[in-house]
Amino acid sequence: MLIRRTSQSRSIWRRLDSALVAIVLALGVLGAAAVISGDYQMRPVLSGSMRPGLPVGGIVITERVPTSALQVRDVVVFHRPDKPAELIVHRIIALTPSATGPIVQTQGDANTVPDPWKVSLRGATAYRAVFALPLIGYVAVWAHGPTGHQMLTFVGLLLIVGAAIGAVVTRRSAKRARPGANPGTDQQAPDDAAPSSSDVDADLPVKAEVASPAGA
Repeated sequence: MLIRRTSQSRSIWRRLDSALVAIVLALGVLGAAAVISGDYQMRPVLSGSMRPGLPVGGIVITERVPTSALQVRDVVVFHRPDKPAELIVHRIIALTPSATGPIVQTQGDANTVPDPWKVSLRGATAYRAVFALPLIGYVAVWAHGPTGHQMLTFVGLLLIVGAAIGAVVTRRSAKRARPGANPGTDQQAPDDAAPSSSDVDADLPVKAEVASPAGA
C-alpha cells in the first residue's frame, strides 16, 4: 500500500511539472506572438527622465492604440524630432487635435521643464505605455542585439527539446509504475504460454533607446 501511494505521489508531481512547463511555454509563445504582431512592444529605460514610474534599467511595455484615443497624462513613445533615430518615452502634458493627427507637448516626469519641441503624431496608431517592469531593461537591450537574439533562439530550442524529452520520460515512468503481476507470487509460467502484459517491455523508443530630452 505504501509503495502504491508513493508511486501515485510521484505520478502527481510529474504531471504538475509537465503542466508547469506547458504553461511557461504557452505564456512565452503568447508573449512572442503579441510582440511579433506589433500590438505590444518592449522598451528598455536607459535614462532617468521618467523616474520614479519608469526607473533606469527597467523595461516599459507599450500597447498600440488609435491616436484618437490618446489623452493628456498618457505616456507615449515617439521619435525625437531633432534626432529621428532616437525614441523617447514621455508623458503628454498638452494635446491639440489637427487634420494630420494630434500635436502633443511632452515632458519627462523627472524633468522640471517641458520638452523643447511639439510632436505631430501622424498615422492612425501610436504606442502608449501600459506598465513597467524593473531591473530587466539591460537584459532587453542585450536581447535586442545580434548575440542576444541568437542566444535566446538557442535557449528557446533547448526548452522545446527539454519539454519533449520530459514528456517522453514522464510517459515511460507512468508505464513502468502501472501495477502488473503480483510480486509476492513465485509461479513459473509454462513455456508455451503467451507472455503477460507485465512481462512485455512497454518502453518505446528593437534596440529601442529611451533617451533623455535635451537639457534634462
